Amino acid sequence: EEPTFKLKKSSDKAVLFQVRRKEASPAKTTPSTTGGSVPPSGSPRQDYDSQASPHALHHNDDDNDDDGDDDDGDSDEGDARSPSASSASDSSRSATKPVVIPNAEEIKAARRQRRTTRAQKEFISLGRDGQSSAGSTPDHYSRDDEDDRADDDDDEPDDHERRIEFAPRLKSIRERIAEKLGESDGSLSGTDGEEQELWEETQIGKGVKRRPGEQSPSGSESSSYSCCSSSSRRRQKKRSTGVRIPKTLPPVSVSMVKKRITGTLDSLKEVHRARQAELRRMEGDVESAKTSMETLEESSSDSQLKFYRAMILYVHNLVECLREKVVDINSLELELHALLSDQLEALFAQRQQRTKEQADRLQQLSYEQSGSSANGAETQGEADTGVKAEEDFDIPEDTHLSAEEEEQLQKKTADIMLRSQAVFSDVQDEFCNVKKILSHFEEWRGSYSDSYHRAYISLCLPKLLSPIIRLQLLPWNPLKDDSGDFENLPWFTAVETFCHGHGHEELEHTDRQTLSNVIEKTVLPKVTAYVELVWDPMSLHQSVSLSDVCHRLKEDYSIFEGEQTKPVKAFIEAVISRLRSCVDEEVFIPLYPKKFLEDRSSPQCRFRDQQFWTAIKLLGNMGKWDLLLPESALKELMLDKLLNRYLMITLCSQTLCNNAVHACRKIADSLPLSWLKGESACLPQLQNFRNHLVQKVHTICKQQPPEDPNTR
Repeated sequence: EEPTFKLKKSSDKAVLFQVRRKEASPAKTTPSTTGGSVPPSGSPRQDYDSQASPHALHHNDDDNDDDGDDDDGDSDEGDARSPSASSASDSSRSATKPVVIPNAEEIKAARRQRRTTRAQKEFISLGRDGQSSAGSTPDHYSRDDEDDRADDDDDEPDDHERRIEFAPRLKSIRERIAEKLGESDGSLSGTDGEEQELWEETQIGKGVKRRPGEQSPSGSESSSYSCCSSSSRRRQKKRSTGVRIPKTLPPVSVSMVKKRITGTLDSLKEVHRARQAELRRMEGDVESAKTSMETLEESSSDSQLKFYRAMILYVHNLVECLREKVVDINSLELELHALLSDQLEALFAQRQQRTKEQADRLQQLSYEQSGSSANGAETQGEADTGVKAEEDFDIPEDTHLSAEEEEQLQKKTADIMLRSQAVFSDVQDEFCNVKKILSHFEEWRGSYSDSYHRAYISLCLPKLLSPIIRLQLLPWNPLKDDSGDFENLPWFTAVETFCHGHGHEELEHTDRQTLSNVIEKTVLPKVTAYVELVWDPMSLHQSVSLSDVCHRLKEDYSIFEGEQTKPVKAFIEAVISRLRSCVDEEVFIPLYPKKFLEDRSSPQCRFRDQQFWTAIKLLGNMGKWDLLLPESALKELMLDKLLNRYLMITLCSQTLCNNAVHACRKIADSLPLSWLKGESACLPQLQNFRNHLVQKVHTICKQQPPEDPNTR
């Protein structure tokens, strides 16, 4: 009998170790199992480690029994388990059995035998579940069987695959396409049914599959072939399960296909157009880059830098020179304006003094109850001159200075002009000649036009040239015709050539607005100064000359058109202010008793007529500012202030006799035609004048027959 060693444990769990001594023989051992399990341990240490769980203990007991049976007879390959082994296994489960413990020499011999067998590769591998491969010899062992077993291991789900899915699985591409195309419920149910059928087939294959070492009825070769074919089918199934193709597809019509093809074609065309536009833009960029590169290659940076440095130095010197000379120019200009302003003030004072003295004398004469003989003679002499004046009566002439005052004024003006010529006497022509100054900027514009325009030279030139132009404009008087035209001055020719080219030649880069800007910032301020200080609105000659200059500025240079600039606003305000002050201070039409006014030879009547025609003359001078001043301001001055306040009172007094028709004609001629064009109704301010004309026409028709030529 075999020696036994009993390990005492608790009553509910008894662990029995039984070790059967193995015979140390160099012969090959081939343990075979039909339904039992062989532990994968190849050493005693592994046997001892397998005692961690009760399930492993049962396997160890069975393995020991199987080893014992294998030691008894090696010729039982492929047979079922022996009855003794099965009985031993049953007894190990039911009762305690003694365990044979080998000695150290036997353990070392068994280890050497196993090491030798492994070195010769004549050993039987154990399955994953502890069962040996029966019916298979080392000659039948191949590496393909290992691959099949590895594939079998891969087929088993991992731990993360056994988990419960709490979220719905992601739909495949085919299912999403089917939902978008409106797939029916039947097609989806067909897909689920296919998946269920595939799962059942996989489970059945797992249940009936054979191990790599088992023999099929047709032999081991057919078994290995079936294993390889099954593994390849599984690989194909795993690949096919990646893309699930439903059995039933949604219905597709020709219109749907055509629509999708058309949409795809349109999108491709749009992309093509975008690519073409981008290509054209890139080609344009390439061309511009080539042009810039050629320009940079042609123009040396050293020469450009040299030109810029020279231009900076020239402009700096020019500004310093003009900054020093502008003080002298301002003093000369102020001296000339002061001289002319003093002349105007003296003229106004003389005229107002004369009018006041004559009005006071006639007022005193009117209140005298009885006149002396001297007064009678004076009255008779004045009556003779009144008759003469009535015969050749017309608008009074302008007031002029005396010969001595005019000569003195000319001398002072000539002295100022002489000093003005010496302002730039110590300066080179390059810094005081407008033509030569503009030649430097013209060279800049021709050589480096981009930097020229980026520097806004066209906006800087009017201010830069302003002192020189003002010095040349000193002799020019916009109130006189004999002073010449500013367009004949040297600066105008130089600026015009710079802006518009030589003659009919048009330059490529022209500063067309530079001439208008120069006139607006130099000529117009001078005209404004003359309006404020020198202009006499009562003078017909001055008003005609000034209005002609302004109309020419508007028509030729568009000064008064568009949005009004600061110089234009200042000029308009100066003209309106000067006209308003003249109406308020210069116009005076006295009122006398009717007995003096009916007598055409009385001094009261003659003085009243003189003042009346002076007011009509002022009305005509105001009418020349049509289209230059705002219409509302001009109507207020001419109609509200002058016509209705002064002239209509004299017209309605019925004391003008034969001169009334002539006065009405003059008043009508003074009104601007633009007020009457396109108007179906009479202006409210002219309603009184219209009624007076109608009444005067009826009166004339009653007094004279219609055949009389004077009636018309």
